[in-house]
Amino acid sequence: MKTSWRALVAVALLAGFPALVFLVVGGLAVAEYFFFVHHSGILAIKLGIVAVPVSYALLKALFAIERTRGDAGSGVPVTRADEPALWALVEELAAAVGTRPPDTITLVSEVNAGVRERTGWLGLRVRRREMFIGAQLLAGLRHDQLCALLGHELGHYGNNDTRLAGLTYRGRRSIERALIGLGGDGWFEGLVRKLFVLYAKLYFAVSAAVCRRQELAADAAAARVAGTSAMTSALREIEVLDVAWNFYFDRYVPIGWDAGYLPDRLAGGFQSLLADEARAEEFGRVRQHPPAEEISRYDTHPPTAERIAALEALPEIPGRPDGGHPASEILRDAATTLETAMASDFSDKAKAKRRIGWDRLVDLGVRHSVTRTAAQILGPGGTLAQALDRIDAGRAVELADPELDPPASAGPRARREFAAPSVRERLSTVVEAYLAEAEVAHWKVSWSGPPEFVVDEPYGSELAPALDAASAEHDTAPLRRLLTAAGALPVRS
Repeated sequence: MKTSWRALVAVALLAGFPALVFLVVGGLAVAEYFFFVHHSGILAIKLGIVAVPVSYALLKALFAIERTRGDAGSGVPVTRADEPALWALVEELAAAVGTRPPDTITLVSEVNAGVRERTGWLGLRVRRREMFIGAQLLAGLRHDQLCALLGHELGHYGNNDTRLAGLTYRGRRSIERALIGLGGDGWFEGLVRKLFVLYAKLYFAVSAAVCRRQELAADAAAARVAGTSAMTSALREIEVLDVAWNFYFDRYVPIGWDAGYLPDRLAGGFQSLLADEARAEEFGRVRQHPPAEEISRYDTHPPTAERIAALEALPEIPGRPDGGHPASEILRDAATTLETAMASDFSDKAKAKRRIGWDRLVDLGVRHSVTRTAAQILGPGGTLAQALDRIDAGRAVELADPELDPPASAGPRARREFAAPSVRERLSTVVEAYLAEAEVAHWKVSWSGPPEFVVDEPYGSELAPALDAASAEHDTAPLRRLLTAAGALPVRS
């Protein structure tokens, strides 16, 4: 079935959705009247107990579509006065793809960009058009790649694709919202919901092919206005930004959370991670081999690899001559604007945290975590001096992880050797906490790996051999001398 015919069928199904609602509600009303006139009022009352809430839920779900004005969401709205260069670019791209520009632009904290229309009549009438641009895109893309992605989003509503496809695209969201209002635990309510779910699945199955075709058409539109290589590289780079942002937000941003801190340069840290040479190979693999995607018949987007292949099959269109500079340069004050946008979806708890620089954040965050872990290792009231005394007394295994499970047949010596790596690791954690408290050591941020523990000299070069001697040879003298000299351990009387 051609896309235009699929779109026509999808729009017909979309228009039939309210008809189905009124058919069910009308049928219930007729049945209620029939029982009331031709049978006892008891049966009419029993039917009404079921029919009234079902009818109310259906009508509420239907009219909820008309009340929908789009999610309020988070983000930072920017006006033409705020960001004239960004608005000028969006208006230029809208004209190039043959559509009108958005009425609003909002910067959001997502690795995504999109255009949304506030609509009425099940998406058949457009009230207002809104554009959303992820701050992560502005932080990590080139200018030509940003042009390509914005051209793609505007291309969804351009005149180069069937108008019916645009209605189909919007109709999916409308029906999804309508289904939210349907519920109930009774068998009849469940039957009605199942009827409408089946109807929605039919619509989604028909419309999904239209939406996937429209995605490819929007890609082609983006290539026309920004260049083929810009669009293909943008698709690859989005995969990198998505992987990098998830890693960054999971591993780096919350590093000082328990200590009460968050970074004051979200965008700057993200850009530092992206620019780290040690991660270049890792990001390069993601660019060349985008993560595999599970596809269902209801998906609206083709896999990234399929989209890239479709673009590469088209005639090569040259890119913009000035597209190699960072996309963030289009903003008046990129650092401040991106920071505000990336923090716009913070929870109240996150907003209550103190914002500090990365170096201080990492030191305080890791220090807090290591100090707490060291206290757990030493036990209530325990001290590093007592731990070293245990080693001297031949009880080093008491410092090992209590969940360590040596072989049942192991003798005392084998158990000590088995526990040695755990003793070394846990003793090291305790020593780090004490050295940090003595202000002769700190942690600093590393975009290539875990935070780096830095110890002032001459203690830094002596620390590893001293820990090895204490854990493997049960000789604590070198470690005691080091800690005493550093002021981390009292002088023994």
